[in-house]
Amino acid sequence: MKTTFITIITILLLLNFSEISLAAKPWPAEKWSSAKILTHLSPDFRNNMSGACWNPEKQIFWVCRNGGPSAFWALRDKGAGNLMIATNNSGTQAKYDLGGGDLEGICQIDYNSDLVYLMLETENLIREYDVSTYGNAVLKKQWDISANVPTKGGAGPEGITFVPNEWLKKEGFVNAGGKPYLSTNGMGGLMFVAHQNGGRIYVFDLNRENGAVHFVGAFKTSRSESSGLEFDRSTGLLYVWHNTGPNYLEITKLSSQIEGKERRFTSVAEFIGPKSGNLEGIAIVPTVKNKGCCLIVDDDNQDGAALMLFRQFNP
Repeated sequence: MKTTFITIITILLLLNFSEISLAAKPWPAEKWSSAKILTHLSPDFRNNMSGACWNPEKQIFWVCRNGGPSAFWALRDKGAGNLMIATNNSGTQAKYDLGGGDLEGICQIDYNSDLVYLMLETENLIREYDVSTYGNAVLKKQWDISANVPTKGGAGPEGITFVPNEWLKKEGFVNAGGKPYLSTNGMGGLMFVAHQNGGRIYVFDLNRENGAVHFVGAFKTSRSESSGLEFDRSTGLLYVWHNTGPNYLEITKLSSQIEGKERRFTSVAEFIGPKSGNLEGIAIVPTVKNKGCCLIVDDDNQDGAALMLFRQFNP
């Protein structure tokens, strides 16, 4: 009986270890040189492109730039991966020039609204902008998260995504203390922030009424640096981009386990990026019938590929 018990414990430990120590697989799409390069859509895309996200309701990619000057754009999908900068009926482009601010990540909460959320790395700020008027971004709210994230070493928060309460509950999300947690501050979900310093994901419950920030907890990932983040609301999976080494894309659940004195998100897969370099952001179009795509941005515009659309993405 004792031997059987020890054997069972050993198997469980091995299964748990294998779940969080998965070997990185090859990139699950075409080579970067075969991807659709979108840098030509604007001269502004040649430098400092830093973040991206996908709006499935409006069929829009949002992309942002972290300087020269800082700005963000909406790219509309005209079908078959043919993207262009969105325009209104009068021809005004959906380009929002902010001048300053170290814009590193972008996301939306309500896909049908005209509110966009930006992660400002150097400032440690999350900002909400109204983009209902093309070309004119109106700052509505901002939240200071500097008290809860590491600030030394010049590496800061870059990726950002929103996770609705329904998925937090369904996937067994817990706070840093291991207790189930749903948003109580009125947003209907939580903001997840990917950090370069240590690679952790920092989770916040934000209040739109008074600007309050409730820190839910920090969660370890498989790498020591994270720069991009996207939550897939069709599967409940979190995509974490690691801009280190050859670049890595990690996919995790919202559940977590204790590792030392911290919690770590449950990894289900990890892929080696399509190329090395300063690839900082990723937007995921959910895979349907083995067909999906993703948009990756390169801060340095290496090989003239500042925006790469992969049309055979199937992780």
